[in-house]
Amino acid sequence: MSSPTSQSFEPTYSSVHNEGAVLRVWSQGNGPLLILIPGGGGTGEGFNKSIPLLSKSYMVVTYDRRGNGKSTVAKPRILNPMESARDIVAIIKAMGCAKASLFGTSSGGIFALQVAQSYPEYVENVVVHEIPIVSILPEEHIHRVDSAYEVFQTYLEKGAEAALRVFRASLSGKTPEPALDGPVDPNAPPHRLEYFFRYEFIVFMTYTPNLSRVKACGVPVATAEGIGSKGVFHAISAQVQSEMMDCRHVVWSGAHAPFLEDPERFVEELHGTIQMLQA
Repeated sequence: MSSPTSQSFEPTYSSVHNEGAVLRVWSQGNGPLLILIPGGGGTGEGFNKSIPLLSKSYMVVTYDRRGNGKSTVAKPRILNPMESARDIVAIIKAMGCAKASLFGTSSGGIFALQVAQSYPEYVENVVVHEIPIVSILPEEHIHRVDSAYEVFQTYLEKGAEAALRVFRASLSGKTPEPALDGPVDPNAPPHRLEYFFRYEFIVFMTYTPNLSRVKACGVPVATAEGIGSKGVFHAISAQVQSEMMDCRHVVWSGAHAPFLEDPERFVEELHGTIQMLQA
C-alpha cells in the first residue's frame, strides 16, 4: 500500500433503510468493497483512522449497528444475528456492489460469519478478529459460559454499571480495549451501557454461528488474534474457530483492538490477510 500520509478522512455519509432500522453508513475510496463491522460498542467511529489508509485500495465502508450511535430503530429489541447479517447485505446492495470483503472485530465477527453462512453469494472473503465465542472453548475455559450468564443476571438485578463491573472482573485482569470493541467503553454514556446489556450482551456471549456451514459454503475465511491477547479467552476462541472451519489463522500485532492501538499497522495486516485469501 502507498504512503499513509497522503490521504485524509473525507468520507461520504449516507443512510441505509432495512427492516425497521435506519443505518448510519460512511464510505471512502474506490475499488473492491470492504465493510468494517464494529463489535460490542456498536459504532464504527473506532475505524475512522484506518479508513483513509484502506481507501487507497478499497471502497471502505463502516457503519453504526442498528440501535447504536446514529443508527436508529423503530423499536429496540433483542439482538438478532440474522437480522444484523441482513443489514450488512442491505449495505452491500446500497453501495451498488455484488460482493464485499468483510472484516469483523470481536463480536462484530459474528455478523461477518453469519453473512458467510446465510448469504455467501454476497461475500468475497471474511477476516474476523478475536470473536469471543465462549461455547466452543476448551474445557479449562468453558466456565466463561457460566460467567456470561452471571453478568447478565447481575444486569437484571442491579443494572448495567454493576454488570460491567462483574464482567470486567470475570476477565481475570484482562480488560477489553475501549470504545469500539468492548464490549463497551466503561466511560460510555449510561444509555449505551443500558442498551448493550439489555439487548446485546447475552447474545454476543452465547450465540454461535454454524461454523460447519461456514466451512461448507466455500467463502475464504481467516481468523486473527493479536499477539498481545495471547492466552485470553477470545484469542483462544479464535484458534478454535480456525480449527473448526479449517481456515487460515493469523497472528497480528497489538491486542483486542488493533485499529485503535496502531491504525497503520492494522491496515497493513488486514490488507495482507485479504490478499492472502485472494491468492
